Amino acid sequence: MAVVRPGRLALCTLVTGMLPLLCAPALAAGFAVGAIQPRATERILQVNGNFDLSLTPKVEEAIGKGIPIQLVFDLRLYRQRPLIWDERIKTWDLRRELSYHALSGQYLVGGVSAVPADRESFTSLNEALTELGTLDTVALSIDQALAADAAYRLDVRVRLDIEALPSLLRPVAYTSRDWNLNSEWTTWKVQR
Repeated sequence: MAVVRPGRLALCTLVTGMLPLLCAPALAAGFAVGAIQPRATERILQVNGNFDLSLTPKVEEAIGKGIPIQLVFDLRLYRQRPLIWDERIKTWDLRRELSYHALSGQYLVGGVSAVPADRESFTSLNEALTELGTLDTVALSIDQALAADAAYRLDVRVRLDIEALPSLLRPVAYTSRDWNLNSEWTTWKVQR
């Protein structure tokens, strides 16, 4: 008959109880779509919204070492139809970049093709992630006029673009969960 000492039982209980706390930082990292407000005029879709962006320690370390990351905001506009599948009207991929400038100690956020002077700078990573995850009145052109009597929806997600990483880092990023930062697709009704 095995005898369990009270000290070992308490230690096992303590360790088992702390496992979720130790794993929580790894589980907390990831991307999520916050609130999106799409509004359409005849040929323009205006999008306001925010995304909750949380990086893993490996991605934060890479940024701190000067490796920029690109996020892709995927947006798909659909016309809703009652009897058959919804018609895709237009797709947009908005790209934004986060980088770290070691000399100034600043995090830079901006469009992928933006010159450094056109980027916003932040002293902390959290401030930079907040700005990176904010879409403020982004105007997107639509090729065709939207029907006044139709209902439209916008599907949205955000993802880390692994293909934009340096080529030597890509195999590691594809095989590591630390680099798999994607949100789920969310659907939002387009206001007219």
